Amino acid sequence: MKRKPMQGMLAAALLVTSLWSGTPALAYNIGDEEKIDGSQPTISSAGYDISKKYAVWMVEGGQRVTLYNLNKGDQSEIGDKESEKTNPKVDGDYVVWIDSRDGGSDVYLYDIVKEKEIRLTSGSASVDGLEIADKNVVWTDNGDVYLHKISTGDTEIVSASGKASNPVVSSGYVAWEDDRDGNDDIYYYDIKAKEEKAAVTAKGDQGRPSIFSNQIVYEHQSAGDLYSYSISNGRIKKLTDDDNEQQNVHLYQEDYVYSDDNDLKYRELGKTSGKKIASNLYGETGPKIYGDFILFAKKESNKKLQLHLYDLDEKELVPIGNAGGKPKEPSAHDRYVAYVTESKKNNTVVFYDVENKKGKVVSNPEHDSVRPVVSSRYVVWYDEHEDALFSYDIRKDIQKQITHEDDDQKPSEKLYEIDGERLLWVNIAGRSEVIITDLSTGKHTEVTTVRKEPLSVDIYKNYATWVVEEGSKSASIVLYDIEEDDETEIRDNVKVEKAEIGDDFVVWSEDTGNSKTGWDLYYYNIDRQRVNPLLRYTDGDQKNPQASRNMILYEDNRLSSKGKEFYYELYDFEEDSYSDFEWDDDAEMENARIGGNRVVWVDKRDKDPYVYTVAFAPGNDEEEEEDED
Repeated sequence: MKRKPMQGMLAAALLVTSLWSGTPALAYNIGDEEKIDGSQPTISSAGYDISKKYAVWMVEGGQRVTLYNLNKGDQSEIGDKESEKTNPKVDGDYVVWIDSRDGGSDVYLYDIVKEKEIRLTSGSASVDGLEIADKNVVWTDNGDVYLHKISTGDTEIVSASGKASNPVVSSGYVAWEDDRDGNDDIYYYDIKAKEEKAAVTAKGDQGRPSIFSNQIVYEHQSAGDLYSYSISNGRIKKLTDDDNEQQNVHLYQEDYVYSDDNDLKYRELGKTSGKKIASNLYGETGPKIYGDFILFAKKESNKKLQLHLYDLDEKELVPIGNAGGKPKEPSAHDRYVAYVTESKKNNTVVFYDVENKKGKVVSNPEHDSVRPVVSSRYVVWYDEHEDALFSYDIRKDIQKQITHEDDDQKPSEKLYEIDGERLLWVNIAGRSEVIITDLSTGKHTEVTTVRKEPLSVDIYKNYATWVVEEGSKSASIVLYDIEEDDETEIRDNVKVEKAEIGDDFVVWSEDTGNSKTGWDLYYYNIDRQRVNPLLRYTDGDQKNPQASRNMILYEDNRLSSKGKEFYYELYDFEEDSYSDFEWDDDAEMENARIGGNRVVWVDKRDKDPYVYTVAFAPGNDEEEEEDED
């Protein structure tokens, strides 16, 4: 529910995250909300492409090519991790790109089925244009056009003018832009007849062609209009005629897409009117079309280049990449956010770095994964397929299974929390065992056993806590000193559901049974070993407190018109007052959680749900430095 203003009190709220590159951490703005969207990947300007089964792109700052399976909805990375790559193209079961690993700019071909890559050029090439279609690969090297046939492995020069650029290919023809006569014209090569011919030689510049079968579409760059050329009959047809500048045209069958003064337009060859799909199109790399899908890039408000996929049949944008789907169960810690994306296939865990504006799926895309928790070093989640806990090492980029059925380990799906490298969890294979696992070593330490599953668990710095149910309406809170290996029952025989640890305190909500006061917040001062009321009001309930450092996030209904509608409050324990930070008035918060220096939540203010985050304090630089050692 949206938070309502409070009279005489400061409001509350917060969020933020970031990722795994070497960029200086924690450089976000405190108090500024950030919308996290992993369903449109952040990419580099190196290019992207789409075919029947796959899409390819380069992640910003990455060195490998992302291969996304459109049918299965999963993705992988191909190519080595060291060299610079540009112009990724895909067709059928093959991907090509330009690669710098051999000292030049060479063409590499990747066979998706065989999972094998080969170099198509000599190792000292200067390739600057590349395309693939129907098992034909074309490129330009020092102004000459080369054709490689995947089916035979043969490579030939189809034009030696030394003035060619922007080559494209179909099953029967190669076309390109050529300025051998002092201005750019369109030439083509008949693969079967092995003949080079001029297609369009006219005043002004004609360039950046796209080809399908025997149809070529191209830009009349001097006029800013688009034209088509039919190889079968030699006819030239003007496709656009207005004052706008049309460019970056791409053709598939009878459909083509292009940028029109930075708007994305879609048309059919036989029609004079088109449809606007999107605005603010990225100008350097044009849209791509295949079947019912259009792939394009936009510079978003955060200045990042993001990839989008439009379904012409459904007439809507659809998620692309493993991070696509409805978000839920967010978690946060300083520069990092983790959350689940829910799709028709399965649920996957997305890890997002707020600092670098990058997200990636870290769980197995074939398994259902739920409830991620994140620290400065690890993400942990429950894998329903394996009935086990898994971890992702942020620094090493490694996924690992933590618990194993063969070791008589069956973790609770909900009872686990993380702090740094320590994971507190409950093993329900037989007796309920409270266990602390050192994720850096994999060592499990049994802390205690309890008669029933705890109602909640938490871990922070040198302490752990859990709530043990004693009866239908009573429970006790246990505080465990990890270094001293000592348990203390800090509250007993009370109606309580969960407790969490902050800086030198434990906080919980307790129902005293008083019908007027209802649920109120209490805390235990660890140094003074004393229980005190934190917030007690004569009306309304204060429930489900969460703690991080000196902040407490909880749910309240005192100002709601309906008693069952709760909103979130942020309370500064150290200052003994409500936080100065507020989320937006339009916020519609669900699944809010606090971790590190931020709050994260799922928000439906944009109609569709998105993850939002805001930082309420500087990040813990000391903790970040320790993790980098």
